[in-house]
Amino acid sequence: MPYQINYTNQPLAIAECQYGSANAVPPLQGQQIQPTVKFTNFTSCIGVIGASNNGAQAIGIHLVIVDGAGNVFSAADVPTVTALLVGFQQNLCIVGQVGVWQDNVGAAYAALAQALGNPPILDNGDGLYGAGFNNVGVLVPIYPA
Repeated sequence: MPYQINYTNQPLAIAECQYGSANAVPPLQGQQIQPTVKFTNFTSCIGVIGASNNGAQAIGIHLVIVDGAGNVFSAADVPTVTALLVGFQQNLCIVGQVGVWQDNVGAAYAALAQALGNPPILDNGDGLYGAGFNNVGVLVPIYPA
């Protein structure tokens, strides 16, 4: 069985092997960015975030090295991720345990990063990651979210 990524309707609690999207949440008064998408805790995970091409929505995809069925993420799984990002290709970013992925599934991570156009990364280790829109409508990663 191939590596599976399932939809969740809880964009502020995107769990392992899930993706979710939500309408843009504007920052609070005083410019404090609010999460539009947020992942559950990362220990060895990475996430891919992106904004819709019209800037009205964000998507988050929570990836694990080994899914619940024992499937290891590989370069063959990259098209599954990129297919979810159709229409969400603005402000792409990879967040989370990038170093862990490079050390354990380096070829797969490199293929993913290349397919995404080598976007910026935010690797602050374990913790909660998310993304929200700033006061000019740009999706930015948030840590801790």
